[in-house]
Amino acid sequence: MKAKLSCAVSLLSLTTIWAQTSFIPGNLAVLQVGDGSTPLGTAGAPLFVDEFGLAPGSLVQQITIPATGSGLTLGGSTTTEGALTLSSDGTFLTFGGYMASAGTAGISSSTVPRAVGVINHLGSFSVTASTSGSLAFSGGSVSSAISDGHNYWMSGTAADPANGGIWSSTGAGAPTQVSAGSLRNARISNGNLGYTTGSGTPGVYQFAGVPTGAATASSLFAITSPLPGPNAFAISPDGNTAYVADDGGFLSRGVQKWVNNGGTWTLAYRLAVGGNAGTRQLTVEWGANPIIFATTSELVSNRVVEVFDNGSAASSTVTTLDTAAANTLYRGVDFAPIPEPSTVAVLALGLAAFGLYRKRSV
Repeated sequence: MKAKLSCAVSLLSLTTIWAQTSFIPGNLAVLQVGDGSTPLGTAGAPLFVDEFGLAPGSLVQQITIPATGSGLTLGGSTTTEGALTLSSDGTFLTFGGYMASAGTAGISSSTVPRAVGVINHLGSFSVTASTSGSLAFSGGSVSSAISDGHNYWMSGTAADPANGGIWSSTGAGAPTQVSAGSLRNARISNGNLGYTTGSGTPGVYQFAGVPTGAATASSLFAITSPLPGPNAFAISPDGNTAYVADDGGFLSRGVQKWVNNGGTWTLAYRLAVGGNAGTRQLTVEWGANPIIFATTSELVSNRVVEVFDNGSAASSTVTTLDTAAANTLYRGVDFAPIPEPSTVAVLALGLAAFGLYRKRSV
């Protein structure tokens, strides 16, 4: 009987720990740069992942990313950094960062290794896919890091554009370059790896599949409005709608909605989100009337906003969910990760066994 009781107590403890630390499915995760104590600049800044409910100001928890040792930091004022992206299988979040302590001067122009930060559904953080042993992003910014659940890709710039672009990694060893250039956000949509760029012909580009070696992307659509600044993007599961976060010129900034008709993408309209600053990061809850969650691009006190796309620029609405505190900024945003199917099955089995034990003990 004692063995059964110990097992039951262990299962109950596991459940309690999970409830205290795990993300809540459906909530938002936002990458925060800065701890509020030091003004943000070009030096490395500490990072946090904030979990928000969908009611304005409803902070659920804040996860501290180590800023020394095996942790990661980001440049406090480097605007193209800090994308936060849910893995294709939905079980963890990723972002790119620098393997250097907070306070490291000129971190984005340094040669310190870049790496991928991973946060699972329990809020546990780890570092993988280091650029050590390569020139990937040397002297430039690491804009985003993504995963299909198995491999990792980082996008960004380098002092020598030949060392920028997109690099892939299995999580161990030196990464492999997929494509060179000065790129911004990367994302996997419907099984295809894509990215945005503000250089050359600005817009959204896409590879066929998810290459782990040298490959050439095709233009999905070019953004031709004056002074475009495309950053994060999201493509619908049916491949016919795309939203792009933009912090460029007056006719470009905000959230752009693009539609695909027989392989030809056209700009449907622009949602004036973020005022004179525009937006940099976004994620989308797809449906008949998609809901966009974005971070705005103000240099201070930027915001996490919820945008209801009601079918036209005039009828769509914007609600501020939270505003960054002094000496902090919000960067990437995506949905909270969910447990791996095997974890759910094990927990369900354990809870069922605990219930059976209780029935037999009454």
